Amino acid sequence: MGLLDRFKKKSYLPSKFWDAIIWGRGWEDFSRWDKEKLIEQAYERNPTFYAAANLIAETVADLPLYVKYQGRGEEASTDEHPILGLMDRSDNGRKSFVEKMILYLVVTGEAFAEIVFSHDEASKRPIGLIVIPSQDINPVQGDYRDPIAGFKFRDVKDIAFDKDQIIYVTQPNLRDYFHGLSAGVPLAEMIDLNNSAITWNKNIAQAGGMPQVIAKAPGITEGEAQRMKDKWQLESGGANNAHRLKVVSDNLDFVKLSDKPHEAEWEKAIMMTSRMILMGLGVPSELMNDAQNKTYNNQKEARKALYMEACIPLARKFYGAINRKLAIYYKDRPEICIDTDAIDAIQEDRALVIDRLTKAVTAGIISKNEARLELGYPSSKDETADELAELAPSFPTV
Repeated sequence: MGLLDRFKKKSYLPSKFWDAIIWGRGWEDFSRWDKEKLIEQAYERNPTFYAAANLIAETVADLPLYVKYQGRGEEASTDEHPILGLMDRSDNGRKSFVEKMILYLVVTGEAFAEIVFSHDEASKRPIGLIVIPSQDINPVQGDYRDPIAGFKFRDVKDIAFDKDQIIYVTQPNLRDYFHGLSAGVPLAEMIDLNNSAITWNKNIAQAGGMPQVIAKAPGITEGEAQRMKDKWQLESGGANNAHRLKVVSDNLDFVKLSDKPHEAEWEKAIMMTSRMILMGLGVPSELMNDAQNKTYNNQKEARKALYMEACIPLARKFYGAINRKLAIYYKDRPEICIDTDAIDAIQEDRALVIDRLTKAVTAGIISKNEARLELGYPSSKDETADELAELAPSFPTV
């Protein structure tokens, strides 16, 4: 039995839970509409969501990486391993590949990449990665041992992918076990309100700031008045019809209301919903030039929060999925890691962690290698690296 066969056999879990949920629920049904709607309303239409999602994707794509691997029985590291080269040989290079995958993960809650293999069946190996739009692909139901049997792409034509051909990354979804949940779902009302507020203000500007009015029509019957109100309501509903001229009768007198145009604008709604959208995505509003919302003391603190609370956790999830899928094709068991020591924005926090671990090693609480592993460094081969430090005996003072 080959390495791949042993790995695949171990990946099967004959779970009673999986056996209970995969039958009859149709969880593999194609969900193109939901993902399309998220892309259309959140990413393509809402400027706050668009800017924040791009900021996260670009930041993750710029994170410095290295690869830990087993070299001649010892753990080593490099920044030029072939597993990184797979991303370099993607659509337009590593940065473009990572940006697209993270954008799909943030916007739709799911990201998919095809693993392109060599044509030589005898020495099957991955040679590159291709991003697949998440609105066009879905998992296919399997059995109780392996609930996801493969994937199906639907666009101009249907294409089936085996499970080992796809890297699948998802955000947790408590309602739908085998699908991801986009941040745009809990933020949907904020996004809709933000979009409507922007449209409202746009229509006020296009109408030249025309204020609200009331209409007087002496001598008309109650039925005629009701028909006029119904027609006015029909032509006035929603942000798209705000402040547009309505003509319902030639014997109406219009009276301006006392409120000013700027009082009808949704400035507070825009600001409030923008902050909620940024909060839902984990992006400090200071980074979007919101000077009135001072959560952090300065841009440096806000930037550090972006790394620690949004980008690094998301990157670890993303690269963890790549590691699990691709490491089996390499004899040296590579693992893509984030070089946090090379990120200037978080070095102050890093220094505090190093200081805490140093004190723990000195106090004999943990070993040097335990401290190194927590910092993400390979274990030391020093004979004393796994031993606890012996504390010097203390003597009472006279």
